[in-house]
Amino acid sequence: MQLFIAALLGGLLQAAGSLVGRVLISLGIGFAVFTGVDASLAYVKTEAMASLASATGIAPQLASFVGVLQIGTAFNIVFSAWSARLVLAGVTGGTLKRMVVK
Repeated sequence: MQLFIAALLGGLLQAAGSLVGRVLISLGIGFAVFTGVDASLAYVKTEAMASLASATGIAPQLASFVGVLQIGTAFNIVFSAWSARLVLAGVTGGTLKRMVVK
């Protein structure tokens, strides 16, 4: 008898969960998951630093100008702020989960 009640309650919980999901989807509410946020941030940072390094290799005067203005430090500050904003927005493990309402 206890096995029958446990099976019945388990089935009702599954039906209620899928019913709630179907109601939310029919109302136009869902979740969107964006992956690869860490990879894109690392790619943009490496490209910016590589383009800065190649630009300083062309003209030696540009290298000293970049050093005086501390452009590399400015890039690091900007990318650190961007990373902090992503963490505050809810990025965990390289994925961003958002509730979407249509």
